[in-house]
Amino acid sequence: MIKDKYLRERGGTAKIINISCMKCGKLLLVYQKDGPGWLKRCYLNRILSPERYSRLEKNKSITKSSDFNNLVCDCGEVIGSPIQYKDSRLAFHLIRGKFKRSNNKAGEWK
Repeated sequence: MIKDKYLRERGGTAKIINISCMKCGKLLLVYQKDGPGWLKRCYLNRILSPERYSRLEKNKSITKSSDFNNLVCDCGEVIGSPIQYKDSRLAFHLIRGKFKRSNNKAGEWK
């Protein structure tokens, strides 16, 4: 569990969720969602797996949203697009209706 100022700002509650493609059902991301509400964006520093997405935050060559690509499923469905949020964190802006979220059961995709 990632514990930082963003978690505290959102009430100190977090849950681990799975984000899957609505079209084919493939698991795309395991993500730490802080606070209540809709899932609108996935911050790069909150993606737990797979490694190809979780390491984007650590890549020093990625400093703005144009430095990384859309979040695309293997079936070709575009799930989200890169943005830089107003607090300057990089994220994927998710397209409603293109993904589904579910609670992560222990050990899934770790």
